[in-house]
Amino acid sequence: MEKLENFLSSKLLPISQKLQQNKVLAALMEGFIRTSPITLGIALITIVGNFPVPGWTDYLTKIGIYPHVEAITNGATGVFSIYVVYSLAYSYAKQLGTNERNAALISLASFIMLMPQTISTIVVENGKNVDQVISGLRLDYLGGQGLFIGMITALLVTRFYAFLTKKNIMVKLPDSVPPMVTQSLAPAFVVTIIFVLVFILRVLFGLTASGSVFQFFIDVINAPLNSLVASPLSIIIIMELLAVLWFFGIHNAVLQGPLGAISMTMVVSNIAAFQQGQALPYLVPSVIYMGMYASGFMGFVTFFMIRSKSAKMKQLGKLSFIPSIFNITEPIMFGMPIILNPIFFIPQVFTQLIAGFVTWGLTTTILPVHLNPTMSLLPWTTPTFVKMPFSGGLNYTIIMVISMLIGIVMWYPFIKIADKKEYELELEAEKAKKQATDSQVVQAEIQA
Repeated sequence: MEKLENFLSSKLLPISQKLQQNKVLAALMEGFIRTSPITLGIALITIVGNFPVPGWTDYLTKIGIYPHVEAITNGATGVFSIYVVYSLAYSYAKQLGTNERNAALISLASFIMLMPQTISTIVVENGKNVDQVISGLRLDYLGGQGLFIGMITALLVTRFYAFLTKKNIMVKLPDSVPPMVTQSLAPAFVVTIIFVLVFILRVLFGLTASGSVFQFFIDVINAPLNSLVASPLSIIIIMELLAVLWFFGIHNAVLQGPLGAISMTMVVSNIAAFQQGQALPYLVPSVIYMGMYASGFMGFVTFFMIRSKSAKMKQLGKLSFIPSIFNITEPIMFGMPIILNPIFFIPQVFTQLIAGFVTWGLTTTILPVHLNPTMSLLPWTTPTFVKMPFSGGLNYTIIMVISMLIGIVMWYPFIKIADKKEYELELEAEKAKKQATDSQVVQAEIQA
C-alpha cells in the first residue's frame, strides 16, 4: 500500500497542483469550501427530522414539527444553488482581481433572472379544479437541479464583469463621493450590458421546447436515459453517471426523472411479487443498486480523515462523520471538497463502477440473495449497514462488506495523498507565520 501511495503521490500531486493553479478550479474549490458551514449546520436537524425509525416522520407530522424540519432543510439545501452562486462568484472575482461583492451580487441576480418565474398549479373555483399559473420560483431549480447552471452562470458573469471593468466602462464620480457609493454606482453600464445578454439568453431558451436553460440542460442529460428499463446494466450506467456528474458538481437531482422511474418500477414490482410469494422480477438490479450504494458509503472516508495528520482534514472528518453514517454526504463533498478535486477523480468515478460489476457477478453465482423489498421503504437516512443486512440476510451482508471493502481500497490511498498535501501546506503556513512573528519581534526590539 505504501508503494502505491508513493507512486500515486509522485504522479497525482504534480498534476493536482498544476490544475489547482488554474483560476477557475481554484475558485470552484474555494467556493464550495465556503458553503460547507451550511451543509454541516443542517446535518443534525436533517438526521433528527428523518430519523430511520418507522413512524417517526408521521409522528413529527402529527405534532406539527415536521413542516418546520422541511422548512429549515429547504432553507439550507433546498436553495443551495443560491449560496454556491454567490460564494463561487466571490471566489472567482478575487482570483481575477475585481470587486468581489459586485461580481457575486450580479451573478446571483443573473442566475435568478434566467430561472422560470411562474408555477403551474390547480385551484378550486366554484367547486371545480382549474389550472392556473402563479408567480413563483421553484425550489427544484434553486436547489440541486439548478446547481450546475448556477456554477456556469457565476463563472461566466464574473469573468465578463472583470473583462468589462478592465475596459473602464464605468460611471465616473467625483472624489467627494464616498467609496461605498462609488463602488455601487460605478459599474452601472457594465451591469446593464450583462443583464441585456442575460435577457437575450433567456428569450432564446424560452423559444425552445424546454422553455428555460434549466429544463433544457435537464432534458439533454435525461434524454439518452429515459428509454432505459430496469436491468443490471442500466442500473450500473445510471449509478456510474451519477458518480461522474457529482464529481463535476452536477447534483443527483438532475437525473431524478429516469432514476425515479426505474427505481419506482423496481420497488413496486418487487413488493407486489413478494406479497404474492412470487419470484422478484427485479431482484438482481435491486441488489446491484444497493451494492454500488454501499461502495459509496462515506463513513469510512471520514474515519480515515479523523486519523489524518492535517488539522483541516481531521476536523472536517469529525464534523462529517455522523452525517455520513446517515447518508448525508454534502458536508464532505463540498467541504473537502471532493467535487472537481483532481486527487479524488479516480475513487469518485470508478469505485461504484467496480462494485457494480462485482456485485452482479457475486449475486448471480456464489452469493444468491433472497431479498425483502419492503425494506426499501425505510427512510433514506437509514444507515447502509443497517438496511442491507435486514433486507437480505447473510449473503446480502457479505455483498455489502465486499462493496464497502472496494470503497475502502479505492479511497484510502487518495485520502492519504490529500492528507500529505494539506499537512505540508499547514506546515508551510505555520512556518511563514512564525517567521512573520519573529520579524515583528526583531523590529520591535530595534525600535526600542
